[in-house]
This record gives sequence, structure tokens and C-alpha cells, in this order.
Amino acid sequence: MKNEVSSSRYWNIKDCTIPIGKVTILPSYCKGGDDCDDCIRFCPENVLERGTEPNERGYFPPIIVEEGKCTVCVRCQLYCSENAIFVQKTGERIVTAEEVSLAREEN
Repeated sequence: MKNEVSSSRYWNIKDCTIPIGKVTILPSYCKGGDDCDDCIRFCPENVLERGTEPNERGYFPPIIVEEGKCTVCVRCQLYCSENAIFVQKTGERIVTAEEVSLAREEN
């Protein structure tokens, strides 16, 4: 006899929400490019990409490519040594059953 616990016991999709946030970048403070890019590297949701337009200091600040995927983990803000990026929680969204199954497949 196996002691298996049903995953549905822990995942009530109707009640499972995650935060969504707004990312704000202060391009003139950023030293992105070859010298940094920590905000891009540590974002688990790939919300940011390296920008192609240099700021007035010659650095390439990141651009926001998928802001709707921001889960307000705040890693970009924590790792930014220049305080050039901020995250603010704007709401929550319900996690779908497909997202839960995809997360399981990745692990």
C-alpha cells in the first residue's frame, strides 16, 4: 500500500493566485550592458531584455518585454547596484491548471 498524497490536495486552482507587478526603470541611473545586466540575469520570468538604446552615460538599460509576467519577486530591484529599477505590486491573477502542470514538467 502506497502513501501517495493527491496533488489536488495542495493545489486548489480556484484559490491560487500570484501577484502581478509593474516594473519601472530609471534609464539615466542604469549601468546595464557588459558591466551589469544583473536585473536581466536574475529575473525568473524573463520580463527584461538588454536594451539597444544607450543612455546619456553610454550604458544600455534593459527594456521591459513581458511586464504582465512580473510576479513581484523583486530580484531585479534587489540586485541593482545603481537603484535604477523598481517593482510595484499592481494586483493578482489566478493561476491556471495549465501553468501548474507546466511547472511540474519543468521540475
